[in-house]
Amino acid sequence: MEAISEIIKTMNNTSSSVNPTAIYNEGWMTRMLMYYSVKEKLNFKGIDFTNKRWTSEALISSPFVSAKSNREGYTHPDIAIGDFKIDYSVSGKLDIKDANEFGIIEAKMKSPLSRGTKNAKDFNQASRNVACIAHNTTVECHTFFYIVLPESKLNHKKRDGTTIIDLVNRDTIRKQITERVKSHNNTNQDQLDDNLIERAKQCKVDVFTYEEWIKAFNDIKIKEELNEFYNNCKIHNKIK
Repeated sequence: MEAISEIIKTMNNTSSSVNPTAIYNEGWMTRMLMYYSVKEKLNFKGIDFTNKRWTSEALISSPFVSAKSNREGYTHPDIAIGDFKIDYSVSGKLDIKDANEFGIIEAKMKSPLSRGTKNAKDFNQASRNVACIAHNTTVECHTFFYIVLPESKLNHKKRDGTTIIDLVNRDTIRKQITERVKSHNNTNQDQLDDNLIERAKQCKVDVFTYEEWIKAFNDIKIKEELNEFYNNCKIHNKIK
């Protein structure tokens, strides 16, 4: 651990042999936030982190993973949190079929939200994640999908004039999943039913910022450590 600490200390040194963005990125920023949220038993954005199980970069299956036409592979959630089973020594696949609560937090720092998949150009990253959640949970399960990003990116407009908030809302997600299911059913024998769409509609979706999350902590030392790491993330990713 001492070696890791020393490597991190050199990140601000331009002569460092490690690219700073290998450490100072959205993945490690969000993992730190998760670790301390559970440690402090934080309650934030409707998530009670007390004794919550979480993991990073697991696999969650898509409704279209076995499709003969226009199939999709597994999705890698930045953060999966809630009721699940996983054994990385066997497989990275999440088992959430018996979950009472399950959600995904997608972390962004500089990269935009993916607008589509190879076989579905109008099926954005938020819709894909919500579809995966709906595919793997029951109607009784409380589900959510959140995106966390820098405050400066919250109202940033793309070339078409849309912001991330325009893309991450229930109406857009429901429409995209409905069209994706319809396209699948028109080209595959294994038909997906409307229950998937209904479960997707129940999923809570929201966008919030790293600044909001850090501000929610009570412990001053934790806030200082998170702010220091976040500032380095912004510096090395050239975020104003």
